[in-house]
Amino acid sequence: MEKKLTTEELRRRAQAFLDYRARETPQAAPDPSAALTLVGCDGPAGSLVLAYETKPWMANIWGVVHGGVIATLVDTCMGITCGVQCGLITPTVSMTVNYARPVPLDALIHVRTRTVRCGATSGHIDAEVYPAGQPGRLLATASGAYCTKPNNLFGPDGAPWDMGG
Repeated sequence: MEKKLTTEELRRRAQAFLDYRARETPQAAPDPSAALTLVGCDGPAGSLVLAYETKPWMANIWGVVHGGVIATLVDTCMGITCGVQCGLITPTVSMTVNYARPVPLDALIHVRTRTVRCGATSGHIDAEVYPAGQPGRLLATASGAYCTKPNNLFGPDGAPWDMGG
């Protein structure tokens, strides 16, 4: 990514992607990107804050959100953060998740992402998961690398998805 986006442009692109996913995601398969709400953003920093409501079906045997759900959630949020800045779908190259505390069920949580680097071939994004209103109480952290090379990934209608880039 050669130039940094303004906060308003990052907000517009992120909201366009979230609106698209909410419309296009099949109801049969849960998809975190279809249920995310944009809470805040910082264009020059390449940072988003996204809200997500945990549900009972996400429980593991201990009665908290399963780690796989959290991994999917942070991967989705970091991928959105990278993709909306690059204007294309950015497949995950690698990802690490660290679980600091159990994530409660039936709770509103926030995922704050931050762009470390977004270049011509890869983007590196960090994420923090915390209860809404408690940004200092980390539940999980993550970092991921995403492919930013132009690709042939398409939307559900077979056409490339336009993020307004």
